[in-house]
Amino acid sequence: MKTFTPPPIRPGIHPRSGLGYRIDHGMRSSVPCLFVFFVALVLSAPLNLPGQVELMPAVIMATIFLWSVFVPVFMPSIAVFMLGIWVDILSFGPAGVMLLLMLIVHGVALSGRYTLARVNFFVLWFVFGVVMVGVTALQWVLCSALALHIVEFLPFVFETVLAFGSFPVLYTGFVWTYRFVVNNAAPS
Repeated sequence: MKTFTPPPIRPGIHPRSGLGYRIDHGMRSSVPCLFVFFVALVLSAPLNLPGQVELMPAVIMATIFLWSVFVPVFMPSIAVFMLGIWVDILSFGPAGVMLLLMLIVHGVALSGRYTLARVNFFVLWFVFGVVMVGVTALQWVLCSALALHIVEFLPFVFETVLAFGSFPVLYTGFVWTYRFVVNNAAPS
């Protein structure tokens, strides 16, 4: 005798999860990591842009912060670790500093994500600014310690101001990408 199974709560046509669906879902879920990968690659090239060295950590930290707060499954810790190694290789800075800072930003965003995902944009912007001040101060301390002398502090202040100022633009791009990637990736 067959067991009775109730009808589905949301009846409708459900796509079969074939190879095309898995490839589509895999590509959508790798968009944030690929963005960080290519930002590091492009901004490490000798383009002679003003503030190019300071722009790379600003964009990368904001991207990691936003995706870790709102969709941490698309920015897992192992991906942040691998991207940190990639950024360290391309940035020609002290070994491990960017890796550590990226993991700290990821950890702060993950630990506060249930609160930060519900606040308005200005509170999120302020929290990101506070995180960037702390991370940039730690970066300056680590770079000074590894160089065995006190390095100039002004580029680190510029990096913090650039990160704080570019956050609204990156947030707008994040919202557009979130709507395209996450909403279309969910099965109906």
